[in-house]
Amino acid sequence: MTVTSRARPKFQINLTFLALASLVGYLLFWWWFPLRPYFNTLPLQDVRTFAPSLLAGLAYALLLLALFSLYWLAFRAVQSERVKPALWVLLGTAVLFAIPLLQTYPINANDLFRYVIRGRVSSVYEQSPYATAPDAFPDDPLLPLAGEWADETSPYGPLWELLATGVTRLTQDNLLAGLLSFKLVGLLAHLTCGWLIWRLLAQADAAKQRGFTLLWLWNPALLLMFIVDGHNDVLMMVWQLVALWFWRRERPSLTLFFLLLAALTKPIALLVLPFFVLAIWRDLPNWWARLRVFGWGVLWGGTAVWLAFLPFGSPLDLAVRLLREASSGPGFSPATLVLLVAGELGQPLTPAFIEFIANLFRMLFGLLCLWLVWLGWNGRSPMRAAADILAAYSLQALSFRLWYSTWPFLWLLLEEESATAPTTFRLRTELWFLLTVQLSVLIYGHLRAYALGGSQLAAHFIGVPFVFLLPSLLAILNKTQINTAGDT
Repeated sequence: MTVTSRARPKFQINLTFLALASLVGYLLFWWWFPLRPYFNTLPLQDVRTFAPSLLAGLAYALLLLALFSLYWLAFRAVQSERVKPALWVLLGTAVLFAIPLLQTYPINANDLFRYVIRGRVSSVYEQSPYATAPDAFPDDPLLPLAGEWADETSPYGPLWELLATGVTRLTQDNLLAGLLSFKLVGLLAHLTCGWLIWRLLAQADAAKQRGFTLLWLWNPALLLMFIVDGHNDVLMMVWQLVALWFWRRERPSLTLFFLLLAALTKPIALLVLPFFVLAIWRDLPNWWARLRVFGWGVLWGGTAVWLAFLPFGSPLDLAVRLLREASSGPGFSPATLVLLVAGELGQPLTPAFIEFIANLFRMLFGLLCLWLVWLGWNGRSPMRAAADILAAYSLQALSFRLWYSTWPFLWLLLEEESATAPTTFRLRTELWFLLTVQLSVLIYGHLRAYALGGSQLAAHFIGVPFVFLLPSLLAILNKTQINTAGDT
């Protein structure tokens, strides 16, 4: 008893040290990228405007690496049961980390400003954000902050637009209050996801339950995307986790209903839905059961879609907007690297050629979808398919966005909770991917501007392998070290 009573404070101090050291890192984000002095200034800021040199970019990279290292040390301590934090400790430390991040400028995505501006289309001007772009109101005081998206309608689902309408109706012309409100939505959704992951892992090994909940709540990439940038993907994930809760309890109708709510928040969630439909269809015992489940699903799902779009009009406006975005110009992606190489070899980058390359990647994506459907029909878990399809979409997208990297994470956390190894290869790859994506802004910003002479081709030659290939290699290299963490 004496040994135990002496050891326990030591373990608590270790975790406390890691939490406090992480907090210092997030306080540095607040100090370096403060929201209040810059929230209403043009042009909109990013990492390079706050860190305008190659040396400053290196400092930013070191800060990210330090935060991810502390995060991983905390996970290993929990996974090896050197520390056994309760849920309230994990949630409380996540809130502690979030406090300075709420006051941090959204450095890697300016969507937060567009949430406010598009929300005003409904709340102030009583128009549909799917039919009317913000530039229809040239006298709006916040319109200049919409940037290059001022003439675009909303690409988000009606549940998100209903929330945006409510937030902006409360905050009115107060831009700072609007930005902070959306950040708070991101924080609450992030914490809710952490709580749901804890509950979903209740039947798993206790160390895995604590460790995987920490992997979510303490993840620097998620904290930066969902709280600093306030990105709305996390609300979509709340609905997906609720759907998994009902899936585990063999409630197929409610599973499909909440997966539909996820898609009504952000349409990318539609990619996941068919695999659960297939699994439910396959597992139901007879045609009468299938007719009953899917009959109610069509009824309740159709009602939910109708009610969600009722304030905004036809969903066809959203479909047209999404089609336009899917065909938009190339950005940071493997497809763009192919285009840049072709241009270097003398191929004119005409709209027709760009569309040809985009369609080629879409065709490969379609073939993968068919293969995943076949695997699902033959009994493969829809959770594995969800992670696969979201990761594949990120690989084939003509213009990759940083937040795409977060989509597979929750599925990978939960898909193999009974696995004997502390982490699977797929999960380790995703963790590295979240890090390389965060670092990629330095390749396409600082390195391109200050060391590569502004060359997009050179930046893509470095950035695409770094982001999309390096995570798998690192997951292989550190397999032995990670899977023996409990013995060290």
